[in-house]
Amino acid sequence: MTEESVNLEDNLPMVNYIVLSRIYDVLCLIASKVCGDEEITKMINYHEDGHILGPLPSYNPSEEGSNG
Repeated sequence: MTEESVNLEDNLPMVNYIVLSRIYDVLCLIASKVCGDEEITKMINYHEDGHILGPLPSYNPSEEGSNG
């Protein structure tokens, strides 16, 4: 049987990915207050179309607007 590593140092690439993704989400939230949700939606669309590399932001203003 193989034992999965629970040591954080063994998983640094994943930790780095998660932390940078969350920083990216916070920057999207800040930008949504400065630029407006329309600009964030454009950026998300650029990501989905493959024009911007990296993970999609988990913050999506169109999803949040539909809740209330």
